[in-house]
This record gives sequence, C-alpha cells and structure tokens, in this order.
Amino acid sequence: MKPVVVMQMDFGIGGGSAMYGTIKKVDPEVEVFEAHNRIEKFNLNEASRSLNNMVTYWPAGTIFVSVVDPGVGTSRRASVAKLKNGSYVVTPDNGTLTKIHETVGVEAIRVIDETRNRLKGTEKVSIFHGRDLFAYCAAKLASGIIDFEGVGPEYPVEEIVLNPEYPHSYKDGEAKGFITDMMRMFGNLETNIPIDDFARAGFVSGDDVHVLIKEKDRVVVDHAIPFRTSFGYVPEGSEVVYNSSDGVIGIGINKGSFLERYNIGIGGDWSLTITKEAK
Repeated sequence: MKPVVVMQMDFGIGGGSAMYGTIKKVDPEVEVFEAHNRIEKFNLNEASRSLNNMVTYWPAGTIFVSVVDPGVGTSRRASVAKLKNGSYVVTPDNGTLTKIHETVGVEAIRVIDETRNRLKGTEKVSIFHGRDLFAYCAAKLASGIIDFEGVGPEYPVEEIVLNPEYPHSYKDGEAKGFITDMMRMFGNLETNIPIDDFARAGFVSGDDVHVLIKEKDRVVVDHAIPFRTSFGYVPEGSEVVYNSSDGVIGIGINKGSFLERYNIGIGGDWSLTITKEAK
C-alpha cells in the first residue's frame, strides 16, 4: 500500500490545486489530503506547530508536504526529513521542522536534488517550489519511483534551521510564558505553558485565575478568568482558560473570539502571567 501525502500551506483555499495535480500526474494512485491551507502567510512558527499537531495522528510512513516559504527561490534548502516515527516531511528547511524535531525527532535529512527531482519545464521559475519541488518530489517518494536516498545529498541533522523558542516557567501558584499560537477559526489563543507544568504549579479546573497579558510593556489583559475543562462550563460570551488539545494552556471565549476582543498577537512580544486569584 502506497503512503498518503498530506499537505499544509499558507496559500488559502484552492491554492494547492496545482500541487495536487502535480502529484496525481506522477501517480494517480497516490492519495492526497489537504490538511491545512490557512496558515498565516509566512508564519514559520505556525507552520511548525501545525505540522507537529498532525504528524502523530497519521500512520507511520505518511509523507507530509509543508509549504510556508517566504524565502522561496533563495539559498534556503529544499529538503526531505525522515522522522524517527518512519514518516517524512518535504519542506523548505526554514524553521518549519522546529517543533517536530523537538517532539518526534528527525532521524536524517536530505536536500532535494533539482537535477533529478524537479518538475520538468519549470527550470526558469523560482517562485512556486511547492509545486515544482516539494509536491513533485513527494509524489516520486510516495509512488516508489525514488527512495529516501534518491532525494538528494544528506546533510547533518544539526544544521536544521530552528525557530526561536520562547521560555516558560512555573512555581507554586504561578505560570509564565508567551502567546505562541492561535486557533484562528474560533479566536482562541494558545500559550507555550504545558498542561502538566500548569498542574505542577497547583492549578486545578474550577479555579478562578488571574491572567496578565502584555504586548512588550503594554498591558492588554489584566483580570480574573475561570479555569475550566471546556467552554460550556462558562456562560456564552464569557472568557475561559482551558487545557488545549495541543497539550498547552489555551484561552478563549464561549462562542466568541478572544483574539478579536483584545486584538492579540503571537510571538516574543506577547507575554503572559497566570496566578492564583486571591479569594
């Protein structure tokens, strides 16, 4: 049975149709799934976390194609990473592999040899490597036309480009971190505070906690929010701190958008501190 190809990108709806067609022209039997097409444009942190969030839910041997590529056509490496769980990621080596390298682990990585693994007739184009390199090479790998060694030259795993990692900390009654991701469809924010560390700090569902969110030195949120197991445990329109499906602490609104209410962003400028609310 041939491995499936699972794609994510920042192109928007329909943006991956040429990639899909390229794969099917190589081998019509290869199944292709478009898992995510609305990653924020050029956001490598979101690409990294989105990739990590889906890899372990697909069978070993799955070939993932991730195309968030602000450096397309430059000297950044076009690569195929073999993961320690047996799956593969075809992607620009630009930070996209950061989270999956931390969790699953990259066993080996190779740069795509364009002389052998580039879609014929596209040699003069350098702005659509999603179609011309990544989808095409993924199709050849999935179909068995090439194996991993046939991708191109191997290079050291230690040379993989990694995004900056933001620190988090916790102590009794307090957890600190950053806003590192968001669930745009529902307007929820995600922190980099792991659920287990939040519990180690003494927080339990049913607590009312105090949330302080800053953009650099500017205070954006500074008030109590209930910590509950799910949105339905607070009234419609009310805020809630909860355990996210991504394994970290999230903050949202029951049938509303926390991100829109406060115009929240992500990254190193957006810090938060959660403390036990005084009784």
